[in-house]
Amino acid sequence: MARKTKQQAKITRQEIIDAAIRTFSKYGVSSTSLSSIPEVAGVTRGAIYWHFKNKVDLFSEACKFTDEQIAETQKKYQLKYPNDPLFVLRKLLHYILFTFLTILKTGS
Repeated sequence: MARKTKQQAKITRQEIIDAAIRTFSKYGVSSTSLSSIPEVAGVTRGAIYWHFKNKVDLFSEACKFTDEQIAETQKKYQLKYPNDPLFVLRKLLHYILFTFLTILKTGS
């Protein structure tokens, strides 16, 4: 099998993180095994271990990605509403809840 390019590997890694977020959100971290994520991500089990040492490593990266998404959204709202921090907080909480509920409802 031919080796993937760096861009393809980056895409695969992100697909694994996205699948992990969906799976952790739906079943909980302790009830999720690494062997359940490849099917959701559409990758092989080997791909999981190529990109991540273990479940803790994958969970840490999923949390990091989620934190980055929230921080990016927060900056967007702060720039759009610089004089209304309470409104920014409300919008951010709405974004977080909506995203979480969407993941639970649709799996994506």
